[in-house]
Amino acid sequence: MRNIYYSLLSLVTMFLFASCGDDDYALQVGFEAPTELITPVDNHYIAIDLENTAPTVFEWTASESKYGGVVLYEVVFDIPSGDFSNPFFRIRSAGGGSQNYLSLTSGQLVSIARDAGIGVDSEGEVKWTVIASQGGESKVTEQVNVLKLKRPAGISDIPTTLFIYGDGFEADSFDTAMQCKMIADGTFEIIASLNDGNIKLCNSLADDRTYYQLGVNNKLIEADGEADIPVTGTGNAYRIVIDFNLLTISYTEIQNIQMIRTWQYNLGDLVYEGNHKFSVSGIALPYFHDWGYPEERYRFWVTTNNGLEIWGSYHNDAMNGSNIPGLTAFNVQPDGTSEPEEYYNIYNLADIPSPGQNQDWTGMYKLPVGSEDKTADVIIDMSPSQDYKHSITVY
Repeated sequence: MRNIYYSLLSLVTMFLFASCGDDDYALQVGFEAPTELITPVDNHYIAIDLENTAPTVFEWTASESKYGGVVLYEVVFDIPSGDFSNPFFRIRSAGGGSQNYLSLTSGQLVSIARDAGIGVDSEGEVKWTVIASQGGESKVTEQVNVLKLKRPAGISDIPTTLFIYGDGFEADSFDTAMQCKMIADGTFEIIASLNDGNIKLCNSLADDRTYYQLGVNNKLIEADGEADIPVTGTGNAYRIVIDFNLLTISYTEIQNIQMIRTWQYNLGDLVYEGNHKFSVSGIALPYFHDWGYPEERYRFWVTTNNGLEIWGSYHNDAMNGSNIPGLTAFNVQPDGTSEPEEYYNIYNLADIPSPGQNQDWTGMYKLPVGSEDKTADVIIDMSPSQDYKHSITVY
C-alpha cells in the first residue's frame, strides 16, 4: 500500500510541474530575416573604376535568432525583372557567411554588370537582397534595393579561352600559338620564355577570333584585328597573367628554382628547358642530415624579380593534413603506387592560407622510397593544359 501511495504522489507532483511548465515557458525556435538593407541605398549609382582599390560595402541589419544560434547570409543579385528564384550572382557574406556585411571589389562589380547583360561602357540596373539561413531553413529579406552600374570601357565579352604568340614570346607564330591556363573566371596564366618584342592575344584560333591590345592607361581593350602588345624580356621563363576583370597584364620573371631539402639545403638548381618545363639531372640525394638520420622532406624555392616564392605541396606543416580542402594528406615516402594522384602537384604557397602554421615546414613533399645515397632527375611541368606538377626519377 505504501508503494502505491508514493507512486500516486509522484505522478501528481510530475503533473503539477508539467502544468506549471506549460504556463510559464515556451521553447523559442527559428529566426527572422533581416529587416533592412542599409547600404548601398536604393537606386545608388556606381561608375565602376578599375583603378579604385576601395571595395564597395553591402550591409544590412542582423537577423534575430530566437535561441541565439548562428544565422548565415548570402547576398543575391538579379535582373530588374527577376524574382530571385534564380539569381545570376550570389555570394556569401564576410566571415564565411556569418557577418551582416560584404565587401565587393571593382572586378567583382564588373562581373556582376557583365552577367546582368550590361554592355561595355554602358549603364544598367541590377537589384539585390539578402537570404538568411539557419538549420536548413532560408528566409529572403523583403526589402529589395536597385543598384545602378556603369560598366567601364574595355572588353565587351570576357573570353573563356585565350591564346598567345608573337616574336617576343616562346611561340613566335600563329601556327605555334600556346593556349593559356584559366585560373579564375576571366583570368589566364601561362609560364613561358619572353624576349624583347611583341606578343599577340586572341580568344580563339578560328577565323572569327577576337584580338586584344593595350589602350589608354595600359588597359586591355578589343582590337580591330591582329595587334601587337610590346614586351621586354631576358629570355628567361616568365609567369604571364592576363586579367580581363581588371584589364591588366602582369609579368613575373622566374630567375632561378632550387630544390631545397628541409628549409635550408639546396639539392640542385632547375633550368628552364622550354615548353613550360624546368629540369635538373643527376642531383645527389645524400642519406645523412646534420642531425644524423635521414630527412626526406623538400620543396622548391623560386627567385623572381619580385622576390622569393616557395612552391610546394598542399600539406600542412606536420604533413598530417591538407591546406587545400578535399585533398588527402600523405605523410610517408611515396612508392609510385600508394600516394594520392595529386601528391606531386605544385602550388605557390602564397596562394594557400596556412594560419598559425610553421612556415618553415608547410608545403613539404617526401623523397621517394629508396632514394637515399642515390641520384635523381627532377622535372617541374607547368603546362597550362593540366595541374602544375613535378616528377622525380631516382637511379
